Amino acid sequence: MDPLNSPAVSRRLQLLVFACLLAGAGWSAATAAPASGSVAAGVGEVAQAGVKKEDASETAADRGKKAVENKPASVVQTLVRTVPAEKVLKVTLQVIPSQVKFDMTRFDVHAGQSVALSFKNGCVMPHNVLFLDLDAEPAVVGAVNTLGAEGFAKGFVPEVPGILAASKLLAPGTTETVKFTAPQKPGDYTYLCTFPGHWFTMRGVMRVRPEGEKLQDAERVKFKADAVADALRDSGVTHAPMGTMAKPLVMRTFAPDPGLDDAVFAHHGRGQNAVKYDPATRRDVTKKEKDAQTGLEREEPVVVAAEKGVAGAIAVSHGEEFAYVWDSTECRLLYAWRGGFLDMNTYWGKEPGGMRPKYYIPKLVGALVYRATGPAPLSGGAQEAPRFGGYRMVKGAPEFFYTVDGRTVRERVVPGAAGAAGAAGAFSLEVEVEGGAVEWKVAAQEREAVSVKTAQQGAVTRVNVNIRDRREKPLEVPAKKSGAGANAQSKE
Repeated sequence: MDPLNSPAVSRRLQLLVFACLLAGAGWSAATAAPASGSVAAGVGEVAQAGVKKEDASETAADRGKKAVENKPASVVQTLVRTVPAEKVLKVTLQVIPSQVKFDMTRFDVHAGQSVALSFKNGCVMPHNVLFLDLDAEPAVVGAVNTLGAEGFAKGFVPEVPGILAASKLLAPGTTETVKFTAPQKPGDYTYLCTFPGHWFTMRGVMRVRPEGEKLQDAERVKFKADAVADALRDSGVTHAPMGTMAKPLVMRTFAPDPGLDDAVFAHHGRGQNAVKYDPATRRDVTKKEKDAQTGLEREEPVVVAAEKGVAGAIAVSHGEEFAYVWDSTECRLLYAWRGGFLDMNTYWGKEPGGMRPKYYIPKLVGALVYRATGPAPLSGGAQEAPRFGGYRMVKGAPEFFYTVDGRTVRERVVPGAAGAAGAAGAFSLEVEVEGGAVEWKVAAQEREAVSVKTAQQGAVTRVNVNIRDRREKPLEVPAKKSGAGANAQSKE
């Protein structure tokens, strides 16, 4: 039997190599002395087992080098693997208060490197961060839109492939460290917040670079890091926020679905009934029920019914006279109403800035005067979803920007007053389409209240859509006003 291949000798050779590594790393003789002593004893035992005794003038490092050279390649590889891996990359990521953006939009990491990301939510809303595999974003975002009532319980992290790492859904003012290993394949990997609608602006890129390539400094946005946990409460905004005709209040939010037909949501995921989830145990919730036939108890899942709501909606209040919801997924006006805005009690919790309760869709206050029906007016039957590009304020109202069917569209909802003495009120849409002539299609159910005028100027089509009120029964009793603070956000 080869004495170098005995278990006892292999263990001592590992100690010997470790002493060599200490010497190579610049450790002092005093620091390495205890290890050297045990290694020397091991070498003595090898000599007694029949191996030629080494020259006394050789150092421990010399003897260790020779011992490793004489070992089989597989053993050498095993010993080399004990060397520590590349240093962990420590990264910080913060939410910029009130901007729905991350403070870091890009950072570099080596392929296969360990990452420790300290994620801090300094905003008044809950946020998370997910790191996605290449080309995984469409599937992940689509799955988020279908979570329905279980969205909050699961932290808006769907159970689909393509998620490399994910944080919890962080409450305002909290921090979590997310640890993961960067992919081996170089490329640009997206990270984003999957709280519905946030991924449009809360996103960045993790650039995975080949080992040995120099990493660039992270790209960050400078901001003033104030304490913001109570910013919403301190602003004076109540659970019945309200804008004015001159200065509308624009809110990115879940919005109520007042019973729109399925054709309106051609590209939306629809919430499904789901098993109740316990985030503390990370298990589905069950209950004991007796089997009707056998009388035996068994565990049955607790099912939560899906709530009807619109994720990624933009709600706009022009005061009690007029409000509407525009959808950033379908890129169209969904409905309009008069007599109030939104009751945020079910969305913000007991007080502004607090955590949301289980039911997280606000209630609509007032009476509908318009609801969309059928496919989008500019869809043309196309299967491809429109792409929302954002909005800007024009003439006191938001102008929405999107692309559909190869065309660029700018759309603005122009508020109108309610009709006097029982007459029907009206409002309009001003639409500008670049990319050739288009037809603004009106669903059959809307034709008696909707009229369209089109003007062509070269490659630009201007469309004016006039919509007369079709007032419905009020949905909620208007909430009581709470003094000057109610309109604080829309006053200057």
